[in-house]
Amino acid sequence: RDRLQVNVLADRNPQFVVLSDGAIRNGYTVKLLNMIPEPRTIEVALEGLPGAEMTVVGIEQPATRAFAVEVEPDRLKTLKVFVRQPRENVAGQTQHFTFTVEDKSGAEHARYDATFEAPEMDR
Repeated sequence: RDRLQVNVLADRNPQFVVLSDGAIRNGYTVKLLNMIPEPRTIEVALEGLPGAEMTVVGIEQPATRAFAVEVEPDRLKTLKVFVRQPRENVAGQTQHFTFTVEDKSGAEHARYDATFEAPEMDR
């Protein structure tokens, strides 16, 4: 039944980067597997992590909470995704959130629970 799968690998080195504006950024490798013999447009969205936005290496678009990508038939698409959260929204060293993926035709969806790491911060 699951003909759309998602797997996410968090960057371990470094776990996070503190950007010049104080925001925290984590990197992830997002793998989308399309197991049907036709191309599909897959939307990847963030659920949770207040104020967070994603950018995708190689996809020219402003930072956003969701983006769409074409996945070829019977293929695995690997994306490098950066998730950035403003410093004032960071709620602790480890926060849990979800990457949701959905076939834009509405046929299938999948979820992947992920972790957002941040330094210990003074409030």
